[in-house]
Amino acid sequence: MPTINAGRVGFIRGTPGSSYSSAKTNNGSTATDSPTGVEANPIQAFFSSGRGGGIYLFSRTYLYFDTSVITAEVASATLKITGISNNSSNVIVADGGNAFGGDGNTALATTDFNEVDIGGSPVAYSSQTSWNTSLNSISLNSTALSNIRSQSDTVFCVLNSSNDFGSTTTTTSVSAGIQFATTIQLEFTLASTSDIDSLNGVARASIKQFNGVLLGNIGRINNIE
Repeated sequence: MPTINAGRVGFIRGTPGSSYSSAKTNNGSTATDSPTGVEANPIQAFFSSGRGGGIYLFSRTYLYFDTSVITAEVASATLKITGISNNSSNVIVADGGNAFGGDGNTALATTDFNEVDIGGSPVAYSSQTSWNTSLNSISLNSTALSNIRSQSDTVFCVLNSSNDFGSTTTTTSVSAGIQFATTIQLEFTLASTSDIDSLNGVARASIKQFNGVLLGNIGRINNIE
């Protein structure tokens, strides 16, 4: 299956705070653009108990892909990310909005932290997935497939599913590590370009022409592509 390498990657550490919702929606405190090694907490939902109700902290990973080469319908797509640690974390892939400037030409910034639009209308690109300490193959949903085809630039956000993307207030700390030295990839399969398997009992692969016209130049026969 064809693959596209991530054109830019990075992660953002949120701003610690005593408010669960604010910790998820405020700008980040630090942004790491184009990491090249092992990172233990680029996806995180953190809680530390204490006076005033405790402190919340979240970290999110953003991935940019140039998807301009995909112009046909996408049948399936999978994000390939090498994990290296897992502290009971589950993750989800969401629409990363305009992180990296939306086109991959701008370094990840702390103001990109909530490009996933938590607190607004975040768009899920996958279901909840358990994080592995080796290769993570995360299947993308139909919304992601449609956007991959229609968008020349596609940004994904990988974040904690239950406590960050979801609304379950965290009372423990969970994290997922990434080996950024291994290239993160988007693997995809295009839908079949034709529904015609045979014509008058002859297999499509054996047909070169129909009524004197090369089959490759025919878009439809009897309204079937």
